[in-house]
Amino acid sequence: MDRYDKLQDNPNMAGTLERSPMKAIPTYALYGEISETLPPERLHCESIAERSRLYDWEIKPHRHEAFFQILYIASGGGEAQFEGRRVAIKPPCVITVPPLSVHGFRFSKTIRGTVITVVDKYLDAMLAGAPQLQPRLATPQLHRFKARSADALRIARLFKNIVGEFGGNAPWRSAAIHASITMALILAARAQAALDPAACAPANRKMLHLQRFRALLDRDYRTHKNVAFYAGELGITPTQLNRVCREVLGKSALGAINARLLLEAERDLVYTFIGVKEIALSLGFSDAAYFSRFFSKQKHCTPTRFREQAQRQLRREKAG
Repeated sequence: MDRYDKLQDNPNMAGTLERSPMKAIPTYALYGEISETLPPERLHCESIAERSRLYDWEIKPHRHEAFFQILYIASGGGEAQFEGRRVAIKPPCVITVPPLSVHGFRFSKTIRGTVITVVDKYLDAMLAGAPQLQPRLATPQLHRFKARSADALRIARLFKNIVGEFGGNAPWRSAAIHASITMALILAARAQAALDPAACAPANRKMLHLQRFRALLDRDYRTHKNVAFYAGELGITPTQLNRVCREVLGKSALGAINARLLLEAERDLVYTFIGVKEIALSLGFSDAAYFSRFFSKQKHCTPTRFREQAQRQLRREKAG
């Protein structure tokens, strides 16, 4: 029996869509969408009103497992909830929400602004040249700007550029979007630092365990390490690691391990022309058949079928 047969037969694992108990905070890709609708390495941009009007201008507390969100509010108002803390939204401002942070919003019907959702590892690559900036983005923050100040005008232009580039197809579009996002985050962090030099609040122990676990997964997912290994690296028991994962991610630690492996498989299937057998071997599977069984159990379709569907979707998006 292959070692992944053993993992799949483990009663503690119910696939990547496993949910925590009824009262748990939901984990979404985009708000209201349980499935991971953003293809790997994608960035999404939309107006705040576009989604919030569908929910009567209230986005209930939730979290995103792997996405960082940036909201720019140009006018209107409302209230933000960060881990149970309520903050008044007074424009112009930028709100940053890292992965796994519980957040919600109540917007006025006059709200005008933009929300950007980006894969967190993609954002890490954008900010690689500014390592001191990243700790200031580790907790949800509302970054205020003085109305009609030079920085307020700059941040408005940057988000206008992002929206324009996202909706167009000009050469070096991605690079232009990345540059504007990076500059916007720098301006936001500067604004917050000016108001409160100690604004970077430390993450709680549970979140620190999750952040370290995710870093270890990124390092070792191809070698199929088990839950006990990761728990040992973190200095906690497998039971503790499972509890943290279920509370924050809504899935077991094994579910998180499989989800990371599945994410890389999806990336290879969507963005490369490597054969399924080669993908299986690169991900540490001894046989393509075992990989196909693993993938099919998580996604309810074969790797080949998933690739065909994803490529059709990408062609439609390019044509549109």
